[in-house]
Amino acid sequence: MIRRLRRYRPTLGLFWVVVLFLIAFCYAMFQGGFVSWFVFYSFLPVFLYTILLMFYPLHDVHIERLVDQEELYAEEPLQVTIKLTRNRPFPLFYLIIEDHAPENMLKKHDQLTKETTKALVSLGFRKQVDFDYRIDGMPRGDYRFREVTIKTGDLFGFVQKQKTFRVEQRVLVYPKVITPKKWLPLDLSQGGRLRSRRNFELDLTSISSIRDYIPGDRLSWLDWKATARTNKLVTKQFEFPLNKDIVVVLDRTGQSSSDDFERAVSLAASLSDRALRTGSAVGFGSFGKETTWVTMHDQTYQKWVILHHLASAEQDGAMDITYLFNKYVRHLSPQTTLVYITPHLSERLIWLFNDLLSRSLALELFFCAEKPLPVDYHLLEKLKALGVYAHIVSDDRFDEIPKAGDTVATI
Repeated sequence: MIRRLRRYRPTLGLFWVVVLFLIAFCYAMFQGGFVSWFVFYSFLPVFLYTILLMFYPLHDVHIERLVDQEELYAEEPLQVTIKLTRNRPFPLFYLIIEDHAPENMLKKHDQLTKETTKALVSLGFRKQVDFDYRIDGMPRGDYRFREVTIKTGDLFGFVQKQKTFRVEQRVLVYPKVITPKKWLPLDLSQGGRLRSRRNFELDLTSISSIRDYIPGDRLSWLDWKATARTNKLVTKQFEFPLNKDIVVVLDRTGQSSSDDFERAVSLAASLSDRALRTGSAVGFGSFGKETTWVTMHDQTYQKWVILHHLASAEQDGAMDITYLFNKYVRHLSPQTTLVYITPHLSERLIWLFNDLLSRSLALELFFCAEKPLPVDYHLLEKLKALGVYAHIVSDDRFDEIPKAGDTVATI
């Protein structure tokens, strides 16, 4: 019923203007005199403008939305510009421009309201006008701007017209990345499935054997004593450095506060970035209502694959993570380091980690909780007894997270 009234509102407004015009004309004809005809001729411009406005096509207007960046990190500002252009210079006393912000953005951003993305401009005869607004502290998420609505009318509000334009724009906000400068992946695995792309320097003190010289070997690698003894060039054979394969896992099951979950997502992005910077081959797993598994790679694009998923990750899982986890972890080699990030703990996690340790996986746990409960400390003590490196992350100072094995690293 309300939608139907809105649909016919311009027609009803025009009807009342015509009625008022007839009343003014009849009053002037029957009453006569200067005052009555002055009222009639004063109302005549309003009547003519209302008639013209009634037939002015709003599809003559073209709307374009411009954003300063389509991809950004959480808490960065977003600058949006709405450009309105038209072909006919018809005078419009006022124009309301409203950019419809995505619903998921309105829910996440405490200070963002529909009034923030709305403006009242005096267009007049101009063919072009710009409307700028800024959203500070963008929350993490995948946002789709879809519609822009314009509203206009006559000076007295008899006729009001509006039109909604389909203007789609996608803005991807990645989680905040805070590089943990002190943290390094665990050095507990020899070998691995993937050779790191980083050119490590060989440990010149770790000589495992000698072999015949191969063109391309450094002269500093030559073993001169063995060369003099055998009368041929002999090269020292060194031990290769540790190859750190790492899998970062984000637990999206269970229930926790939104701040703790956002901290867990940001930490997952930060540790993945840090591991890739150190030359590790990084895999990624995200377990919730839907499971995302990113195979292990050490290329630069791996960071953006992980960030793209984390931008839209939500805490939506209800299924037991033990079943989900075993489906993927069983394919990992025994020398892989697994970094597990979760905003909640449970007894099932103890059994899961016990099983993972039996598979010779190196485990490191990050528990994201601003205010851990006594039961959480009890569970962390059990994990520590199993040999799991456990950290409590209660704020966003990831750069202070130390390397596992340091005295202040574990609980």
